[in-house]
Amino acid sequence: MPSRVQVAFWSATVVSVLLLGVVWTLAERVRAGGAGLEDDVLLAVAATGLAAAGLVAGRIVLVLGRLKRRSRAR
Repeated sequence: MPSRVQVAFWSATVVSVLLLGVVWTLAERVRAGGAGLEDDVLLAVAATGLAAAGLVAGRIVLVLGRLKRRSRAR
């Protein structure tokens, strides 16, 4: 059974990929001029979620790297 850290990391990574697709699609729609207010709001929410999920995954990687370095130093 995978550890909680692995599950959290891969969950954040999957969410990032899905939200990247949403942001990409909505950005194209907004750029083409066929978007309404709802699309603009959804784009902002998806972009915020993408940034948050990327930060969570990055933080997990940094903390695990720090723990690995500390265990080697001992």
